[in-house]
Amino acid sequence: MNRVDLQPCYILKTQAYKETSVIHQVFSLDYGVVSIISKGSRVNTSKRGSLLQAHRALLISWSGKGELKTLTAVEERLPIAQLKGTALYCGFYVNELLLNFLHKHDAHAELFNGFATIIAQLSANTALEANLRQFEKLLLNEIGYGLLLEYEVDTQLAIQQDNSYRYQLNYGAIACEDSHPEAILGSTLINLQLNKLSDKNELQQAKRLMRKLIDAQLNGKVLKSRELFI
Repeated sequence: MNRVDLQPCYILKTQAYKETSVIHQVFSLDYGVVSIISKGSRVNTSKRGSLLQAHRALLISWSGKGELKTLTAVEERLPIAQLKGTALYCGFYVNELLLNFLHKHDAHAELFNGFATIIAQLSANTALEANLRQFEKLLLNEIGYGLLLEYEVDTQLAIQQDNSYRYQLNYGAIACEDSHPEAILGSTLINLQLNKLSDKNELQQAKRLMRKLIDAQLNGKVLKSRELFI
C-alpha cells in the first residue's frame, strides 16, 4: 500500500460522504491535487474535523493505491488567521481556480508556494485585488498560458506606459487607440508584469484583462465563487 507522510497541503473543497466521513480535494506540494477520505471526521468529538478546514496550512498523511486515498494523520503546519469577509470569498475563488485548471496528481511546486503566499496575503487582508492578479498570472503561466507583457507583439517594441494596447488571446499586446473598448494603459501591463499594481484605474483594467483570459480557459463554465461576490 502506498503511503505519504506529512505532506504540506491545503484543502480546496470538502464534501460529506456517508454518515460520518468527508472527502477532501487537497492541493499538495509534491502530488498536486489529491482526493482524500477522512473517516469519522464529521463526528462532533473528532479532532481531525476541526483541523481539516479550507485555507489552513496543514501537514497531511495518507495511504492507498486507488484514486481515493485514506487520511491517516493531519496536523497544522503553521498558524494562519481565519479568512473573513471579502478575503474569505477571495479564498474560495482561488480554491475554485485550482480545482478547475489543474489536473489530478500533477505537481506544481511554484504554484503551491504562490498559493501559500496568496492565502497568507488574504489572511492579512491587504491589497486584495493586486495580490489576486499576481496569483492569477502565476496560475496561467503554470498551465501554459503565460502572458506576454513586456513588448508589443507586432513591432517587438517595449510596452510604453503612456500608450494604449489591447490584449489578444494566445497572441499578446497590440497597440490600439485610447478609444478602443478593450484599451489598456501600458502602465497597467508593466505593473502587472512587475507585480506592482496599485493605481485604482490600473487595478480595474488588470482585473478586466485577467477575467477575460480566465473565462477563455473556463470555456463557458461559471465560477460559483463569483456569485458570492455578487
